[in-house]
Amino acid sequence: MRGNYIYKQLGKRIYEERVKRGLSQEQLSGITSLHRTHITRIEQGKTNPKYGTLNKLARKFKMPVWKLVKGA
Repeated sequence: MRGNYIYKQLGKRIYEERVKRGLSQEQLSGITSLHRTHITRIEQGKTNPKYGTLNKLARKFKMPVWKLVKGA
């Protein structure tokens, strides 16, 4: 149960960063080489993203991974 909460908080953070930068899921998908449905599942807290995935997202958001996951 705890993992579910953490995944949802992490997904919320990623969603907020994406929206703050004015990117759609489709645009983020294109610049990260992640499938759009995978991004959707991450943002909804339905999956536990691997470190490599978080690293890709953080690089495109121009922030370190620790800052992306902070608070989740």
